[in-house]
Amino acid sequence: MSNTSDEFGEVLQLWKEENKMPWGQLRYDTSRMNIARHIVKKKLRILDVGGGDGLDAVYYAKMGHSVTITDCSSTMLAEARKSAEKEGVSRQLTFCQTKADSFLDSLSDQTFDLILCHMMIEFAPNPQKLFKEMCNLLATSGLISILDTNRYSDVYTRAFRMNSLPEALEAVGMKEYFHPWVKRMTPRFSAGDFIEQIDQNRCSLVGHYGVLNICAYLPNELKFIPEYFDNLRELEIQLTDRYPYYLLARFFQVVVRKN
Repeated sequence: MSNTSDEFGEVLQLWKEENKMPWGQLRYDTSRMNIARHIVKKKLRILDVGGGDGLDAVYYAKMGHSVTITDCSSTMLAEARKSAEKEGVSRQLTFCQTKADSFLDSLSDQTFDLILCHMMIEFAPNPQKLFKEMCNLLATSGLISILDTNRYSDVYTRAFRMNSLPEALEAVGMKEYFHPWVKRMTPRFSAGDFIEQIDQNRCSLVGHYGVLNICAYLPNELKFIPEYFDNLRELEIQLTDRYPYYLLARFFQVVVRKN
């Protein structure tokens, strides 16, 4: 089933509420820290694919970069535009509403230094095709960051957070998931699904990270205690690139460079 702009616009408030939570903020902070390891200190041309309400786009625009944000939801893009205006960075952003099955068609004549594909590739009708198209839009030595839910984490989430061993058993080997926000099945990926495509797309792997290695499996109540959360943040920073912990994080992050 293809995506519609309405289904994402309808969950805007749920998305915003989730990102305001301590664990939502930690997901953004960690993924940005991981990208910062690889980018040079210059003004970048950034593409945020399926960038939703613009949290990443506005963040990078405030750093002085030029950002193009695409999304199939007019509601999400309107929210991104409002955030950009509030932060005074509207001139540094380009907003591009796309069709749900063609995120990049209107950008074929451009190149970018950094492409973000965060928390959306599971909704792409053809993720492998999208990955190839992103690689084609990269400038030489440009970077792509893919961040999404790690399918291996579902077993741990159901066992520890949901306290349901039967559901954890059911999740072993599972490669798709009924997403409650869009009310349909969506695929689950691992980092390996994209790492194996890197060579054929003339790129190389420069970073493989886990985001929310521990946080996602702990009770949420404790995360609102400042001292506890400070310790948790430090632990997450230590584990994000440390084998084998990143393999079982709630989210995988793969950073690749154009050769």
